[in-house]
Amino acid sequence: MFLAVHALIGAVAGNAVQSPTAAFSLGFISHFFTDMIPHGDEHMYEGYKSGNKVMRALVYVGMDAVMTVVLLLVVFLKQDFFSPLNVALGVIGGLLPDLMVGLFEILKPKRRTWFARKLSWFHGFHMWNHHLLIKHVGKERDLPFRYGLAMQGVVLTLLVKLIM
Repeated sequence: MFLAVHALIGAVAGNAVQSPTAAFSLGFISHFFTDMIPHGDEHMYEGYKSGNKVMRALVYVGMDAVMTVVLLLVVFLKQDFFSPLNVALGVIGGLLPDLMVGLFEILKPKRRTWFARKLSWFHGFHMWNHHLLIKHVGKERDLPFRYGLAMQGVVLTLLVKLIM
């Protein structure tokens, strides 16, 4: 799922509650629910892991990150939130799972420290969650990339309209 989708869902969640803890928690939990939806980018991760399409995956993530920052800047500049702190915490909660996966990919922890074990467990849980609905409906593969991209674009547009 686009980082921007996770961030904007986190923003909506953060804007809906009065507690900063609830805002962060809802953003974090929302990440896993949205990742369950097949979204067409599994082949990017597989290409990155196999070493075949590392640059393509990095360019995709980079463009996604830039788009996310730009959207968040526009949202925070244009929208007057009841609690900007809660919205920001919802965004952070929504992005944190992917940031933790990125940390796992960068560190590739092999030592058996407590942190390495927890990060490895989290990475496995995150990937399991990505495949939950795909495997549950009997599919072996994710959506084709173009369909996932279109679906995420529609969701992103609806989220921007909802927030603005």
